[in-house]
Amino acid sequence: MNAELILKLIGAAVAALPSLIEAGVNVYDRIKKIQKLAEDSAAGTVTQAQIDEIRAQLDRDLDEFNAPLPPV
Repeated sequence: MNAELILKLIGAAVAALPSLIEAGVNVYDRIKKIQKLAEDSAAGTVTQAQIDEIRAQLDRDLDEFNAPLPPV
């Protein structure tokens, strides 16, 4: 696996966490997945499925966070 790609993904996920927390999103499972990705990266056992899952969840979270508010 490309270590630079993994570090960028971890960095993007960690950078998004404060905004998601502020918006009331329960990020515990996301933190655990990021932690596992970091551990597996250090061990050299990261799978493409792990990367894809975290990237997809981060994209969904950010899309929801950045979506326009419903009209009042």
